[in-house]
Amino acid sequence: MTFEELCSFETLWNAYRRARRCKRSKGSTAAFEYSAIEELLILSKSLLQGKYQPDPLDAFLIYEPKKRLIQAPTFRDKVVQHAITDNIVYRELSRSFTLNTYAAQYGKGTHFGLEMLEKHLRTYFLRKKGAEEAARRSAGLPPKPIEEWDYANGAVIKGDIRHFFQSIDHERLKNALAERFTDRRLQELMWRYIDAVDGLALGHQTSHIYAVFFVHSIMHYVGEKLHLPLAGMYMDDWYVICPDMGTAREALSLLRKQFARLGLELNQKTNIFPLQNGIDFCGFHTYLTRTGKVVKKLRYSSIKRMKRRIRLWERQYAAGEISREKIMQSFQSWEAHAKHGDTRKLREEMRARLEASLARAENRRRQGGEPPPCQGIIERRTKRYGTVTFQSCKRKSGQAGREHTGKEVPQAGQ
Repeated sequence: MTFEELCSFETLWNAYRRARRCKRSKGSTAAFEYSAIEELLILSKSLLQGKYQPDPLDAFLIYEPKKRLIQAPTFRDKVVQHAITDNIVYRELSRSFTLNTYAAQYGKGTHFGLEMLEKHLRTYFLRKKGAEEAARRSAGLPPKPIEEWDYANGAVIKGDIRHFFQSIDHERLKNALAERFTDRRLQELMWRYIDAVDGLALGHQTSHIYAVFFVHSIMHYVGEKLHLPLAGMYMDDWYVICPDMGTAREALSLLRKQFARLGLELNQKTNIFPLQNGIDFCGFHTYLTRTGKVVKKLRYSSIKRMKRRIRLWERQYAAGEISREKIMQSFQSWEAHAKHGDTRKLREEMRARLEASLARAENRRRQGGEPPPCQGIIERRTKRYGTVTFQSCKRKSGQAGREHTGKEVPQAGQ
């Protein structure tokens, strides 16, 4: 697609329809939609004339699953990012990604990464079992009885990149992207988003595909140079399955150098573990048993978080701040995620806990009288459990960050 085609009304219209999906109740989306045709015509003209400039980012903090600073673009900028990513950037960059490089790709999210981890563990077990049985046959020995199987022995490198998005060097990223995209006007448009903040802004759609592209060479190196294909990477979280501790230590030493060449540093969580301890990846702790069975248990932090949320729902429901339908929708989303592991008993226990909490809340509501109805779509949570806001007014850039931290949110060059 040429730059002129990218800036055409038709391309921007399709990008606008994708950007508004599941967000039409938000004030910023509704305001843009009110005069969408006029807005898109102005946007197309400014892009073609090179006068387009992104608006200041809206910074706010989230606390689930952990505290993060999100710097989100305006709806107008989201339309442009959809046009760039969906029509040019994604198609060009994703072609070079390995199968075991996940995130920011269609059909390659957390659940795909979890399925691939299960396949890697089964493959490791069957290869080790097949090699040892072949050696025993050559020596004229019978197969090992199942009681003596030890084919799940091995080592795993579990790694995590320190401050991943904030640590991505702009010049290294731009040089790598310039080799793929030669149109100067497109480059200038892409650089505007990259240079908006130090590192990459978590709220930008382009940031996620750029981040995956920035480190995708690591999985190529692991498979093609280290010859350890049973590996996977989801953004800054990665693992490599090795046959023994010696191989794992040597591989980790080499991988630290590869990350250093990219200007990245591994954090303190990076370590080597016995394979029998399992692998914490994509929200689940996955184990390979001695007999070759793969067991996927939901991460403990996810269970703990849901228990806290149920206690919060009980208080909110008793006070009339949230409806039962809203609670069940959220819980069913958690259940759908948990179903990807061996969690039948856990799901039954959590559903029983939720029903008991709602029953207690119902009793308190009857004893204290009928509470006032829920106020529209505004839901507020405590700082401990995160913030969810649906607002018709637009915050000024950095306003939420100042409210929570008491200081200015860092912008590029500050």
